[in-house]
Amino acid sequence: MSQTQSSHQNSVTAWVSPSLSRLSNVISKNTRFRLHPVNGPLSGIRVLEFGSAVAAPLCGAILAEMGADVIKVEGVDKPDDARNWGKMVKGESLYFLHYNRNKRSLAVNLKDVRGREIVLKLVERSDCVVENFRPGVMERLGLSYSFLRGLNERLVYCSISGFGQTGPYSQLPGYDVIVQGMSGLMSVTGEAEGPPLRVGVPIIDILTALNAAMAVCAALFVREKTGRGQFIDVSLLETGVMAMGQWLSGYLGAGEVPHRFGNRYPPLAPYEPFNVKDGWIIVAVGNEEHWRKLCTLIGRDDLLRDERFKTNQSRIRPENRAALAAELEKTLTGRTVGEWLKVFWEEGVPAGPINTIREIASDPHLSVRKAFTELTHPVLGNVKFIRCTPVFNDTPTSVKTPAPTHGQHTDAILRDLGYTEDQIKLLEGQGVIKRGLGAV
Repeated sequence: MSQTQSSHQNSVTAWVSPSLSRLSNVISKNTRFRLHPVNGPLSGIRVLEFGSAVAAPLCGAILAEMGADVIKVEGVDKPDDARNWGKMVKGESLYFLHYNRNKRSLAVNLKDVRGREIVLKLVERSDCVVENFRPGVMERLGLSYSFLRGLNERLVYCSISGFGQTGPYSQLPGYDVIVQGMSGLMSVTGEAEGPPLRVGVPIIDILTALNAAMAVCAALFVREKTGRGQFIDVSLLETGVMAMGQWLSGYLGAGEVPHRFGNRYPPLAPYEPFNVKDGWIIVAVGNEEHWRKLCTLIGRDDLLRDERFKTNQSRIRPENRAALAAELEKTLTGRTVGEWLKVFWEEGVPAGPINTIREIASDPHLSVRKAFTELTHPVLGNVKFIRCTPVFNDTPTSVKTPAPTHGQHTDAILRDLGYTEDQIKLLEGQGVIKRGLGAV
């Protein structure tokens, strides 16, 4: 960590520590926030996840963190592609680790009738299937919704794909970056004179996973009334277009075509990062009260009297926005990130630092919120995980197990289905199943 980063972190920590101490005391005294043996809100729900990459695996991880028993079904010779993505440590992908916590792994050959039989037995005992194969693949494997609902009419079947089950794009491969482009997201991301840019995380995949998890929970809720499951069709493209809703509204209602604005946000000003003495700070003025407070706190009441800046509608005009940014940065460069945050946070002006990953990992607020959990992985040893779900006070969510090794739980799952050790060994010897490292 550089001296500037260390100074910035220390300044922020010094300001927030008293508040965090009070919050920690409140949480420890409140029995509704204590750890207790109550299971998560989806306790008792079993999910079969036929997932690869991000969208379906993250959906499965969210459901698992909320208490569901999620069995990740992978091929014997072709596991989840993400097992080989990103940073590798001791042969394990840290990328995969994040999206697959809390699951059990079953490695089975779905093209072998005996492997398919194992899955069908699980379907009879499960509440939900989540998959993100291209449309038609599950049908060719004999695992379509129309077939599986004949075995289990209560089954909720969530199918995630790039473009949905119907339409001219349905058979196209749909990775996050492709849909960031096709949804229009990249057309509004980047500097005005620069090229279109992708968002720095697979945001369409992440939003799609949240969409799918929400849909699964809704379908499970409806099932309590009807006694029946249903098919859910979730697409990355429609999720991305939904995220573009405000821009579509402007176009459909007024013919306005948005363009790239860099770090500025067209509906509000100031609402952007500023370069200060030792780094960057974000200021987000959401209303006129914030604007008045900001000007007073930085000693620039003259800006309140300037006709160009009197209202948000005047401030967001392109020529006025640029002039305002220049005036603010001229003043803000006089102090450090920590100094400005102390001033702004004490008076309720929305502002924040631009943290690095290192600073996020050591953030004192996240520590008090118990956002990170340390678990023991069979290959990597102790590994920290970030919580994916909200805090439930009566049915707490939790990260209980790290991502499984390939086929780690095949043994246990087959034993639960009534297979004997001899039968399991025979299936393994014939390539129908795989038993992984750390098998349980």
